[in-house]
Amino acid sequence: MKKGLWLILIVFLAGAAFGIDGGVIPSGSQQENLSLKAGPTEPGEGLSLVWVEAMVYPKIIKDEKVISLGVRTASKVKEVKAFFDFNSEKVVLASSDGMFWSNIYRIPAKISSGVHVVRYQIGGAKGNIQRTVEFYINSQIALAGNIPVSPKPSVVAISSWPITVTSTCAALTGTSSRIIQSGQKLTALSKVPWYKVVFDDGSEGWISSTRVKEPTEDYYNAGYKAYKAGNYAEAIKNYQNTVTVDPEFVKGYLWLAKSYMAQDNLDAASEALQKALKLDERDMDSRVLATNLAQKFYSFGHAQFKSNNYNEAVANFKKALDLKPSSVLSWIEMGQSLSKLGFEAESRNAWKEALKYEPENKELHSLLKTDYQPAVAAKPVKEVPSPLEAAVSPLLSKDSLDILKSEKTKKGTALEKAIRSVIAMTRSLGTPIAEKGWQIKKQGEKFLVSYLCQQSGGVLESFDWLVDVDSRQVLPHNDNARLLMSRW
Repeated sequence: MKKGLWLILIVFLAGAAFGIDGGVIPSGSQQENLSLKAGPTEPGEGLSLVWVEAMVYPKIIKDEKVISLGVRTASKVKEVKAFFDFNSEKVVLASSDGMFWSNIYRIPAKISSGVHVVRYQIGGAKGNIQRTVEFYINSQIALAGNIPVSPKPSVVAISSWPITVTSTCAALTGTSSRIIQSGQKLTALSKVPWYKVVFDDGSEGWISSTRVKEPTEDYYNAGYKAYKAGNYAEAIKNYQNTVTVDPEFVKGYLWLAKSYMAQDNLDAASEALQKALKLDERDMDSRVLATNLAQKFYSFGHAQFKSNNYNEAVANFKKALDLKPSSVLSWIEMGQSLSKLGFEAESRNAWKEALKYEPENKELHSLLKTDYQPAVAAKPVKEVPSPLEAAVSPLLSKDSLDILKSEKTKKGTALEKAIRSVIAMTRSLGTPIAEKGWQIKKQGEKFLVSYLCQQSGGVLESFDWLVDVDSRQVLPHNDNARLLMSRW
């Protein structure tokens, strides 16, 4: 602050010396779709644990309304229960060793879209702690492109496959859970991060995929054997089974593509290769095969372009670019084909896209009728936070604000009262100030709770704290908050 609040605090607290509170927010590496809160317990919590992890998978729920719940601790605890913000239902997690606890939960129908919370209560011999983890319920929206392409062939996967339970765990069946023993054989019907299975008694349910042995390697080896024998139909069947069981197995998609190419089914090969590259764009075998297949599609498109079959040419160039976006020749001739079809704006967009890969290409500048300019670095694209990162659960928002308001300064003054006292004194000295109220944002595993106010001239000021709703820890996060906490 240049004057106003900052000036009042400095004048009122003249000569005060204050330290900087140091707080480290644990930030373990997270999988792309795993909501995880991890770290040691804080002093004063009911249990003292070297490390505790609380997780939900997936963190963004789209189609399947089933989630995996999990808690992992560095030492044994007695029980773990989970509660949700949208009902009062209690879910008991199971464990075979007292340190890794898990269960599966089906989200009830008609739960609103948006951010939600699961709150774990972890009980030990000497007390209890809680950990809260957020997840987001969303719906997928399909977006259509402007350029028509030929439909991609669907891959028919196996309808079921055998799995073996590797350790005693809980499984979901209907609205209840059941304990499944290690070594039990099940029939898998589908998989997300869990399996939909058929039990011995014929009933269906769900079990965590981390607790079973999958036949991925068996299918993969059978596919390779069939491929080497020239039985490509059998190879395709086995490689389809491989990627159905393990949708993130890059080599499974690669060999599925090779098998399709051996049958001259290039569209299906392209679909499999795109999945492989999406999983690992640095996989050299997939990139080499993608380049070769892209060259085939370009050759088809070029032949159609020379024969004045511009619609077919565009479709083939698009297929080439799906595999190799840096193919400048494909962009150039696709733009020329679109121009012949009367799509001038689309043709220019294609040539502009090619400039990203060869900014000094004279043919492109000629087609675009631009003066030749040296390459200019593109402006960085501003990242848009995911729904889960952008939103704060109403429950956690209320909890974090209640915790902050109940916190006191070193002199015993309630924080909210101390803030209003500072603002009242600022106004009494003739400085106009408008109160903007509370703002709450996610900051790592904690919440940034700020009280905002605006002085004359539009200068926005704030008092900032970091709040951990589980340990009820409050840390001042800027100079305004530190001064207020230490001396007011």
